[in-house]
Amino acid sequence: MSAQTQEHLGPYRVIRKIGEGGMGVAHLGLDGAGRPVAIKVLHPHVASDLKARDRLVREVETMRRVRSRFVAEVVDAEFDADRPYVVTRFADGRTLEQTVLTDGPLEARAVVRLAQGLCQALVDIHAAGVIHRDLKPANVMLVGGEPLVIDFGIAHLVDAARLTQSGMFVGTPGYLAPEIIRASQVTPAADVHALASTVFFAATGLPPFGTGSFEAVCFNTMEGRARLDQAPEWLRGWLAGALRVDPAARPGARELLRQAGALDPVGRPIRAEPPAASTLTMDVVSALLPPVEYAPRGHEHRPPPAPTVHAGRPEERPRRPAEPAAPPAPAEPFDLRRFVTSSGFVGVLALVTLSASTVVTPVVGGLLAVALSLALRAADHFLTEERPTASRAALVAMGNLLLSLACGLGVAGLLEAAGSSTSHAEALAAGGFTLGLFVLPGAAPVRRRASAWLARLLPGRSATVVTVAVMGPIALLATIAALLQG
Repeated sequence: MSAQTQEHLGPYRVIRKIGEGGMGVAHLGLDGAGRPVAIKVLHPHVASDLKARDRLVREVETMRRVRSRFVAEVVDAEFDADRPYVVTRFADGRTLEQTVLTDGPLEARAVVRLAQGLCQALVDIHAAGVIHRDLKPANVMLVGGEPLVIDFGIAHLVDAARLTQSGMFVGTPGYLAPEIIRASQVTPAADVHALASTVFFAATGLPPFGTGSFEAVCFNTMEGRARLDQAPEWLRGWLAGALRVDPAARPGARELLRQAGALDPVGRPIRAEPPAASTLTMDVVSALLPPVEYAPRGHEHRPPPAPTVHAGRPEERPRRPAEPAAPPAPAEPFDLRRFVTSSGFVGVLALVTLSASTVVTPVVGGLLAVALSLALRAADHFLTEERPTASRAALVAMGNLLLSLACGLGVAGLLEAAGSSTSHAEALAAGGFTLGLFVLPGAAPVRRRASAWLARLLPGRSATVVTVAVMGPIALLATIAALLQG
């Protein structure tokens, strides 16, 4: 870097280097308001890889959707610079790896807190459609005793399941799921495996699949030879379920979080059960319902464990002290400036234009909206790694279509009751129908695929700003024409 580049990267002032990995160099920086941020500058060989760079561009917009108190979310990215960089929230603390190597394994209560926090982080990450793929002790910060996942998605974005030109995996042996080593299809279950490996290290100070050569560790991982006998007895059942070789046999992140809530270092060890298969009906209904924000899971009330008996005399176990529930993380303030320079705002403008056009030409606009919605659904179904069954996707699409029709009929009924003409009511109802196809419950796959394509078409902030400048007047004119139509 030149002296000038060392001082500034875009609008960010670089303070000092804080780390380096296979993907890039991390710096502590300050944004325009003087707030600390972590700036990760991609290595030249990564930035020059067009495939890796293109995938990074498409996925950063998805990563930005993750909102979790346990995740250092992406706040900015620049891909057009000579040295592309990604900016994330900065956390002042030590990594789990540094903490354990310096101070030894965590005590039991801290292990439980770590497991619960990491499970909640995975729930939030997977809900945004992201797979971390490189969860490990070096990518977990400990801040005030709570975990914070960092660097999520970076290894995934450069295709961690494939070998690099040097013949090495992008990832750390011992924390890679078996399917990543085999270069098989990677699902969120890979993160569950890595989470359990990370918690094992925190509780024991040892790598879960032993030490030695790269090949030996990978062999132990693919054969499921985790050293569970080294883990505390109360933790073994929970670890065993998440470290199963078959991804389908592992519990999901939410089920693992439920099991983590039952971990009790002073009580009887729990036995991890495989997640129950949900019915098709409930899956479809949940997809049509709006998303729910879950509060961090607290400690559930459980009766005291039965006393053990030694030589005919009962021995009472100490009761667990009540732990105060952690306060919820403050909501991040909405940044209007950042939003209007993002591809998400371009999507809003495009939707406004499409809905207004449907008001002007109800039949043509409505058919175009339905065709676009179905095309985006089909693309999302076939391009998403973890996709639902075709029958479930079809039922969700049908449910969203019916909700949109009901929305349009409701708009028409209200306008006619208010005294509007029939033609005016029908035109606005067509616009409401189009809007429902993209915003009502069940439209998440449509928005997800549209967001991914927009992020791919608009790789940098400058391209996004130009597009907003063009789309803004178009959307305004279309809205005026729709209002005059009535």
